[in-house]
Amino acid sequence: MALPKQIHRMGLMSSACASILMLAACGPGASGGGTGGSTSTSITAAWATGSAGTENSALATTIANSSEFLAVDRNYVRASTKPHAYRLIKLHNALSTGLTGSGQLVAVVDDGFLTTHEEFSGKIIHEYGIVAPYLGSDHGTHVASIATGNQGTGEIMGVAPEADLHLASFERNGILGLGYATEDAASKGAVVQNNSWGYNYSITNIQSQMSSGKSAAAALATYTTDSTADWQYYINALDEFQKTGVIVFANANTNLGDVDMSAGLPVVAPELAEAWISVSEVEFFIDASTEKILSAKLLSTPCGQAAEFCLVGDGETYAASDNANNAYEGGAGTSYTAPQVAGAVALLAEGFPSLTPGEWRDRLLASADNLFFASNIDGTTDFGGGVTHGYSDIFGHGVMNISAALQPIGDVSVVRGADLSSGTRSSLGDASISTGASYGDGLSRMLREQEMAVFDALNGDFSIRADYFVQEGKNTYQSASVDQLQDKGQSRTSLSLGDETSNVNNVLYFGAQDGLAQLQTDLGLANSLAPNVSVLSFAETATAVYQSHETSFGEYGFYGFSAQHSENLNGSLSGAGASAKFNLGNSSLRLGFNQMVESGAFLGMVGNDAFNTPTLASAQSANLSFNTDLSNGINLFGGAELGRAVGQASGDGFVTNFDGASFSGFHIGVAKADLLQKGDRVTLSLAQPIRADAGTVTMNLPVGRDKDGNIIYDQVTGNLSPSGREIDIAASYFMQPDAFSTLQFDVMYALDAGHVAGERTYGIGASFKRDLN
Repeated sequence: MALPKQIHRMGLMSSACASILMLAACGPGASGGGTGGSTSTSITAAWATGSAGTENSALATTIANSSEFLAVDRNYVRASTKPHAYRLIKLHNALSTGLTGSGQLVAVVDDGFLTTHEEFSGKIIHEYGIVAPYLGSDHGTHVASIATGNQGTGEIMGVAPEADLHLASFERNGILGLGYATEDAASKGAVVQNNSWGYNYSITNIQSQMSSGKSAAAALATYTTDSTADWQYYINALDEFQKTGVIVFANANTNLGDVDMSAGLPVVAPELAEAWISVSEVEFFIDASTEKILSAKLLSTPCGQAAEFCLVGDGETYAASDNANNAYEGGAGTSYTAPQVAGAVALLAEGFPSLTPGEWRDRLLASADNLFFASNIDGTTDFGGGVTHGYSDIFGHGVMNISAALQPIGDVSVVRGADLSSGTRSSLGDASISTGASYGDGLSRMLREQEMAVFDALNGDFSIRADYFVQEGKNTYQSASVDQLQDKGQSRTSLSLGDETSNVNNVLYFGAQDGLAQLQTDLGLANSLAPNVSVLSFAETATAVYQSHETSFGEYGFYGFSAQHSENLNGSLSGAGASAKFNLGNSSLRLGFNQMVESGAFLGMVGNDAFNTPTLASAQSANLSFNTDLSNGINLFGGAELGRAVGQASGDGFVTNFDGASFSGFHIGVAKADLLQKGDRVTLSLAQPIRADAGTVTMNLPVGRDKDGNIIYDQVTGNLSPSGREIDIAASYFMQPDAFSTLQFDVMYALDAGHVAGERTYGIGASFKRDLN
């Protein structure tokens, strides 16, 4: 006869110079870049509405101190070195995430169910056949309440308090009937079946029978009154159940020297090993302050040959009884350890509905606490993804830690591709998209409310805010004082060709640092206080050719350039342009057009790994600049640029399309010479660094997975325009104390710094340079 298993008890010129001071600082409200910027880096479980996906330590404490939680241990006088069964498995931490088992169906095969008990009130209860107490047994009532007992009703609470039940009696059904009951539970959507019953025969007995040529079913039939066909039907039903749920089986309370024939079925019927957990009981001794397990004493038969799919726990519990609708009693044994595991599966099924039963099982095994037998590891299970876990022939994988099973296990990755098995994985630190200074917070704002799926080593799907991967570029303060310190022979090398009678001037610039700075200055697109208002500022270490032709009205010219990209070491910029300068007395006006090809970026936006950027992008811009000399050494100057860029994404990354983006930049200023002494100069400037004024990007972002491991994507399209418009207000003073020295001071204050509304930054610079040649 089958018996209930109970016993009542986580830049060619050169010069030398010296600087005396350079200061730069960020003012109030400034924020740094870097992965995530000010974004929360919290990774949460991709759980249903109503769950936080992260633990709440205060709530966990409240739960652990609640009367219903504590009452599960009521029937036992515990020394401080003995654990509470629920605290041991970190149930309070798990429930603090908001998970309750809601919407999950737990099947219980047992005997003696008082379905009207207060611990089951409000639950949907499916009954297969007659489930009322049989021959006075109340075992099933106790077992079902440990798995699913209500929280807020009655004296105790179950591990998955809002889960529903499917009940079947093992006493009223033979093995064939239990096959039918198992099929019925699967058809109704059960995510786990708990079996706190079995036969007190070691699996070695069955193996012995099989050694003579018998099938597993035939060998099993030898020890029961059921036929080989009945056992085969039952085995097939259990196998089919594992497509949608986990089988949990209590091991024998009597030490048989190995796993019993019921809990160890996968040993002789390997098709059942897909989603099966065997459970043994152990008496634990802990450090009262840390709750670390110090030692353990086996109370049941060991995990034995089932060690790779076995867990152990504390079965001493107090739970519902069938004596009355509000009656309770204590009990001990593997019978009451197993439903704790079944309830945990229900919590995982609620938290990870897209995982398979085998994956739920693996999370519990791979995250179990096995430190208490670390010096006695008998084998190691490789769960894939670099996750391994040691087990003991006695204690299996150890004590389940539901909290750890619900959190990421192993490395968390961004995965791109069709499915998790063939997809390309990138670490969270490698997968990023840098916006460049022109976008400000545009992309971050677009992605702020978008949740994106990331996956741990066991393919558990977790959520993270998509703006976590955005590195916001900032317009770096570039001191004009420090610029004066740079040795022109090294930083901007130029070679001019022509003679006094020629009306053609050819200039070759090479090795120009900080973008095409000299060319930008010649074209009037920038000044020393505003070096980054043109799209040409995306280049550095550039070679440029500029040819100008003097005419009666002024001059016209053409230029070309090739450069390394300032935002992407592997990127490049190349292009050409034309300009026409008109002399208007003391003034000049210059009009220009520029065509640029950008490789590895899109207006400075650079993606890494999963966040791809266009292989090639093109930008066209028109520019206008002027210069006017007034009386008394006053000079007015300024320039503006407007343009549009387009780029098509390529590769298998998340970015699929860049719509045309418009951009702009401008500067205007005034300089006064000989203000305090001959040869000095004061300059005031107002500028807007290059800014992406409009444009959209489309991404296909992973948002989850299905049961087959296929990645589910959502298309996200948003505007890249930032929330603010940076305006730089700058001033500098230059003087020559003597024929060999220069002294300069400058200061800058930025409004909406980084094109982020409300941000402020400032910078101060000072330099002293003396020619030592």
